[in-house]
Amino acid sequence: MTQKIKSKDFVIRFAGEGGQGLVTSADAMARAATGAGFYCQTFSTFPSQIMGGPASSQVRISTTPVLSNGDAVDVLVVLNQYAFDNHIEDLSENGVCIYNAQDCEPSGEGNYFGINADELAKESGNTRAANMVILGAVATLIDFKIESIENFVRERFSRGRDNDEEIIASNIVAIGFGVDVAKKSGFSVGSLDDPIPPDYEQIMITGNAALSLGATSAGLDSYYGYPISPATTILIWM
Repeated sequence: MTQKIKSKDFVIRFAGEGGQGLVTSADAMARAATGAGFYCQTFSTFPSQIMGGPASSQVRISTTPVLSNGDAVDVLVVLNQYAFDNHIEDLSENGVCIYNAQDCEPSGEGNYFGINADELAKESGNTRAANMVILGAVATLIDFKIESIENFVRERFSRGRDNDEEIIASNIVAIGFGVDVAKKSGFSVGSLDDPIPPDYEQIMITGNAALSLGATSAGLDSYYGYPISPATTILIWM
């Protein structure tokens, strides 16, 4: 078991293939942390294609303003063997890796454990909640308050639909499954210091959203582009 220490920031990376929800996972973790009063920055790399290809998304959570992506990774989530082989060297000395037990088989011993997120998502009653299983495990490793993840879920999935409560409940169950797996692993990378929120309301905004906001505020009335990553969100925002 790794020693549990207090830290001012953690770097979390999700790695796999494009289309596996890597950006969504990092964004969800960042928004939950921002809502809890932390400072966050995300950074993603992915190929310009609809599905497939090596991709990763990283979030740095800190008690102070974030000025860079960070160096070594404290929590690494890998969804296939290629991601494990190509990202494990970036894991910090006391870092922990969570790997997809269905598509990854690390050799030897190390600071890593497997999780079958898809199967646990099915058990939660929501086959689309695999990312929530993983978020529950990640949050446990950094001693992040699960209530903050649950609050994010309630905010994200409250859309005025008849089955909102059912969707929210299943996602929260999935988070709990991830928490249980992480606790049973015996690993921990430490604990975040309490945040010191600024005296103004924080928002989480992407670079493309900020670019779009600035352009329209400056008077832009037309934008033409091709809908493919990483520019698609500009078209959506506009």
